[in-house]
Amino acid sequence: MFSSQMLPAGDEWRCEGRLLKETQNTHSFSAKSIPVADAVMKIVENTLNITTQSYEPNGEENLALVDLRPIIQKISCELSPNCLASQAQGSLEQRTLKLLTLLDRFNWEAKIVIILAGFATNFAESFLIKEVYNTDNTMAKGLEILKGLGQKHTGDNWETAYKLVRKVTGIGKSILALKKIQDKFAISIDIIDFQSATFWVIHSVLIISSVISGDRVSTELVSTIKRIEIIYNYFSSRLKQCQALEQEEKIKEKYEEFTRIFGGRQADNIEILKPLLSCGEEEVLICNSTNKEKKIKLSDLKKGTVIVLFSNIYIDTYSEEVSIIKAFYNKTITTSQYYIVWLPIGYKKEEHRTTYAKVVVGKPWYYLKYESLAEQYVVLENYSRKEWGFNGKPMPMVLNNGQVIHHDAFSLIHMWGHLAVPFGMYNETDLWRKHGHNLGIQFILSYLHDDFTILGNDQTPQYVCVFGGKRPHKSKDARVANNSTLADDEWFGNLAGMLMAAALPANIKLKMAYLWANREEADLAMTIKTKVKTIINGTQYEESMRYVQVEQANAKLFWSRTESIALQLSMQKKYGTLDVNIEALLENTRSILQFNQLNTAWVAIGRLGITDMIFHDAEKFFNCLEHIKGDIRKWKTELNAGAGNFIKVLRGRLVGYKYETKEIEKHCFKHVVYGDAMQKEGMHCVFCNKPMKMVVHYECCECE
Repeated sequence: MFSSQMLPAGDEWRCEGRLLKETQNTHSFSAKSIPVADAVMKIVENTLNITTQSYEPNGEENLALVDLRPIIQKISCELSPNCLASQAQGSLEQRTLKLLTLLDRFNWEAKIVIILAGFATNFAESFLIKEVYNTDNTMAKGLEILKGLGQKHTGDNWETAYKLVRKVTGIGKSILALKKIQDKFAISIDIIDFQSATFWVIHSVLIISSVISGDRVSTELVSTIKRIEIIYNYFSSRLKQCQALEQEEKIKEKYEEFTRIFGGRQADNIEILKPLLSCGEEEVLICNSTNKEKKIKLSDLKKGTVIVLFSNIYIDTYSEEVSIIKAFYNKTITTSQYYIVWLPIGYKKEEHRTTYAKVVVGKPWYYLKYESLAEQYVVLENYSRKEWGFNGKPMPMVLNNGQVIHHDAFSLIHMWGHLAVPFGMYNETDLWRKHGHNLGIQFILSYLHDDFTILGNDQTPQYVCVFGGKRPHKSKDARVANNSTLADDEWFGNLAGMLMAAALPANIKLKMAYLWANREEADLAMTIKTKVKTIINGTQYEESMRYVQVEQANAKLFWSRTESIALQLSMQKKYGTLDVNIEALLENTRSILQFNQLNTAWVAIGRLGITDMIFHDAEKFFNCLEHIKGDIRKWKTELNAGAGNFIKVLRGRLVGYKYETKEIEKHCFKHVVYGDAMQKEGMHCVFCNKPMKMVVHYECCECE
């Protein structure tokens, strides 16, 4: 018997000398583990009422349990009150060693599992009889008398014993987990720790069993709890240390796996998607872009193009990026077959269920069911940040037949839209070289509105005209009711009316829009729309002229994209790689941005499908149209002579209405560089060509 004076201090709980040798002598060199140790431990926890989460063993586990039941039953008998009573003369040490001898063919952690399983059957039986006994159930009373259960008053010892039960079970769980980690990662743990813990767990189970039958006093139980508390804390601490080492090894392995799968060609897309999504080929992915839910299996993504869209869980906060991807998908999915799969990075599964359910609705991408999301290792977030510069914003990675061809294709999608597909092993310089000579106003206005990018089926030439900014008022008389926006809407309405009058004899179709850049201009756009539609409705213009209202999200896309075009082309010009055929595109986009900075009215007009376009100061353009309106007959003659080439004839008229490009004395050019372009250095301002500093975005700012 061990008294409180024999309690260990610190790590002195380990068996030593004779006791250690006798403990080791009970163990067979051919001892084996049991394959269902985890399952048995979960059943033990259910039986001891430590967890309310019920566990049902599978078929394979049930078969293995059949072989274990005889030894579990034998241990249960050894721990029963009658058997304990017959062994009362023997010391606890001797009885502990006897039980160890019975378990000689099992390894140390298996011994603990079987001991706890045998004990659990007795404990549960006694507990249930005690519960039913208190209800005056005659069957329970009879069983208690016949089996001699709890014939002595245990008092508070029952609660104290149950605390000890939880601790020894916790030790068993920690040792099982430690052995798994040790076997997989070769982490060093002293075998004496397992041997000593096994001895004291069995020793404690014997005391608990005696307490249940009323044979042990509370002082001995308390001293045992103190010892087990020390052992429990030791193995809990050791487990945390080993779990940290395990996590490091897993992170290292996962990082190496990502480096391998992202760095070379795999057999198919599944070889990349399975480790990335942590799921099997039969996993179902869902899309809620429409009222009807769509489902595919991961195996359906084996071949072809797949876009894996990374972002943090709050993807809706990046409204501009989401709008770009949705617009890209809507424009390309009818002509190109590919899938988008969303993978949030850095989420906490237990906290973000509601957020996840909300953000997947109405999006064109597929996603895993929330229950199928794996608890992510920090490695995915670290890898994406270190290798790709991931910062939480949407980042589309393009896979094609088992190879990552773009780690971040956002810049391609943002800039090139449908021209980026089918995706290939090319960069933006390649696309400029391939398509640059054939880009006009249709390219600039991509994502703005379908009417500005889609050609109709008839042969009638289709033109688009966009205008923006505000007219600088040179006197107070130009203001109406002290409201400058009212004067502007009338002025832009008149400009549109005169443009339609000039376009009518050219037998063309014309679509117009006001492109606003701020809240004040957004209000102006609404009144211009009313003015222009009043001119069109019920008139000769109704058949061929149309005014288009630009949505807020699309207007923002236009400005960010125009900045990207100007920035990329100005960088090419600086380094001497700009194709002469696209210098006009650079000048037009730069002029749009410049006029916007100066808050000056501007006009851009061109024909869909050709590169030729006109950018002009809106006031000079207005004056030219006034002159055309004053002599419409001459204008018709010029159109006939120009074979109906509206842009060519209009450009001829504008020669007499030249405008001077105003220099911006104080400007502020800030621009987010998307995708792989974020890795570039040496960005220079579109306006002044000065090097820009990189903060979260690139900026050139002289207005401080």
